Amino acid sequence: MIPPQDLAVLKPPLWNATFLTYVLINLCIFMGFDMLLPTLSLYLVAQGCPKEIIGIIFACFAVSAVSSRLVASRLSQFLGPLRVLKLGLLFCGLGAILFFAMPQAISYALARFLFGAGYGLTSTLMISMAAQTIPPSRLGEGLGYLGLGATVALAIGPMVGLTVAKNFGYVILFSSVAVCYLLAMGISLTLPKVTLAFPDKKRVGWLETLKLLSPALKTSFLIFIYGLAVCGVSAYLAVYCEEKNLPSAASFFVISTIGTLFSRVTSGRVYDRFGHRMVVPPAVILVAVSIFMVYLAQARTSFYAAAIIYGLGAGSLFPALQAMTLASTPLSHRTGTSALFYNAFDVGIGLGVTIMGFFAGYYQSYAMVYLLSSGLMALALVIYALFFAWPIKKKA
Repeated sequence: MIPPQDLAVLKPPLWNATFLTYVLINLCIFMGFDMLLPTLSLYLVAQGCPKEIIGIIFACFAVSAVSSRLVASRLSQFLGPLRVLKLGLLFCGLGAILFFAMPQAISYALARFLFGAGYGLTSTLMISMAAQTIPPSRLGEGLGYLGLGATVALAIGPMVGLTVAKNFGYVILFSSVAVCYLLAMGISLTLPKVTLAFPDKKRVGWLETLKLLSPALKTSFLIFIYGLAVCGVSAYLAVYCEEKNLPSAASFFVISTIGTLFSRVTSGRVYDRFGHRMVVPPAVILVAVSIFMVYLAQARTSFYAAAIIYGLGAGSLFPALQAMTLASTPLSHRTGTSALFYNAFDVGIGLGVTIMGFFAGYYQSYAMVYLLSSGLMALALVIYALFFAWPIKKKA
């Protein structure tokens, strides 16, 4: 029998006040984001914005989020990561307020740009900063728990946003979103000073940097393919459900959250103990199978079964690839690789929506979106095998 003191050495503690603070901040960040997810387009339409203008407004978010992630590491070097995190939260709060403070198209674009910049900074730095408090031997488990905030927010955020907008109006909605980020700023005041390692550009050239980032480039390519594949689930599921007379898309996401919560709690432990080969391939297969089941679904039972399987796969895959990215990267490059990882996912989502929309229009059916998406997940499994599983290496 292993003495308790030896168990503590073998499995260092994960939960402490600092880690719990990061989980709560992450919940606030994504709660504000997900409350706007289904409501912002409705608000812009109600304000009389043409479709072309709405497209530009949403594009402002993508451009600013990608751009801010690229400069997150450099900003953190000069200002400190905690200050940059608070700056990102401030940008998100101001962006939410600007939507109703100045109801004009140019203000909406500026608001979305500010919100995107804040979201890009906070999502990047949260991972780098939280990883400092997670024991290396429990990185997969820690990132899984950290992502629970995002999972819970995705489950209830859109519903809360729609309910508030319908019953209390958009001013209260945007104010509530701003309060989420104000609350996150208040919670962040309890965080201790964080020091992140940064690359020494005088000592490390670009060739050495590229070599150091090579594993992160591989995992980022995988998350890019994943983004291409799952964009159809988030962007087109509502219209697909109407096309095939299936239950509502909202029910799919609520039920998939059950699988996601379970996999977030368990898959991280499996990752830490056995490595990514016991998590990533099964997760990819589960996502591929679930999307194919959505393609074949004709009844409520099979549709809900697909939702559970999708949650199990997606809830395991994202944090596992994230842990692979961080574990393969020196501390000095973790902020940069976090930005690379999230940008690859966002670019995959953005590009995928366009590609999937083209296929849906060409075949006059959204069913082709899910057939193509399941094929992309099969491709991701092949790419994973080429990059990480063959030839067999030591456990990562």
